[in-house]
Amino acid sequence: MILIPHHPEILTLHMDHLWNGSMCPDDRLWADLQVSQIKDGLHVRALAPLLLEQRVPEAPMGSRVEGLWNFDVVELFLVGPGHQYVELELGAGGHFLLLGFDSIRRRSNTFETLRPVIRFEKTSEKQWVSEVTIPWKIVPENLRAINAFAIMGSHFLAFGALPGTEPDFHQPDFFPAASL
Repeated sequence: MILIPHHPEILTLHMDHLWNGSMCPDDRLWADLQVSQIKDGLHVRALAPLLLEQRVPEAPMGSRVEGLWNFDVVELFLVGPGHQYVELELGAGGHFLLLGFDSIRRRSNTFETLRPVIRFEKTSEKQWVSEVTIPWKIVPENLRAINAFAIMGSHFLAFGALPGTEPDFHQPDFFPAASL
């Protein structure tokens, strides 16, 4: 069971394998997703390498981008009872997308009016870092599972491997068990 700790402790979900658990053929690719509980919600920090061929949408930094998964992105899935879950995406250009689901692939909320504070930077270590806090009212009650993914360099990386012949991140029954 993965426990999301209270800050200053941090849970790090490291991704350097493909979605199915295979080794990634491109050793430049990896991502870390750090999660901790703070007073206002779950604080999420994504770290990933800067790539010469980085795929970033043409939208203002800090903005919500529908279809962000078509670009370089790090994703966090938080699963509550049944198949209720939230998907957070943080992009390599400082963009975000937050979606709520009441069953597998059935959106129940697009959070279009949410304007979170996104902190984004490109570091001297040739990485990009993006941070946001998910308000408690959005975090699924009775959290039961978690997973993290990264899409970059035309590869699909995962913290917890998933079954199937093609990448499908919407498989909450196969995510690692978690709680707050």
